[in-house]
Amino acid sequence: MKIIITIILGVFICFGCERNPKQINNNNKSNTTINTENNIKNSNSEKRSIEQLNLIPIDTVDSKSENIYKKYGIEFSGNCYTCDLAEIAITEQTLKLTNVCDVNLNREFEIIKITNAKSEIEIKTQQSDFIFTEIDKTPIYELKITGKEINTENLRISKYYTLKKLLKKFEQHDCGDFEG
Repeated sequence: MKIIITIILGVFICFGCERNPKQINNNNKSNTTINTENNIKNSNSEKRSIEQLNLIPIDTVDSKSENIYKKYGIEFSGNCYTCDLAEIAITEQTLKLTNVCDVNLNREFEIIKITNAKSEIEIKTQQSDFIFTEIDKTPIYELKITGKEINTENLRISKYYTLKKLLKKFEQHDCGDFEG
């Protein structure tokens, strides 16, 4: 056991050391401080900010479950049978709805303003307001759209969304053996 721990520590030391340490220039000290502060702000707000992210539609699968990854999952009908659900891609300038089965079916909205409150993110466009309310820290967002009604043919809006990169964590994350 001691040998294994010694080997692991040796590997960490070897890979953790810089072979050619860089000289720090005192003239760039203020730039380094600013970049570090920005990185800290970005990492702290990563979960709260939905800019530059892809959100996927999910639905309640087992409302009685305490485990968030069992409680929610893909909406089977919209993802596997009718293929009419919309994924949401958000950048600083646009909010884009894209069909889950056909990337050529999409609709784009120019963002006028993004308001990031405590547990709510509101994205204003000319036509509508998209309000994402964080209902779980995972994060799971409940989406409400206010304003003008938008044409969502083959781009049906789900009630709940989560980050695309988290999909595999959900128990029901694909269509399984369904061949509809």
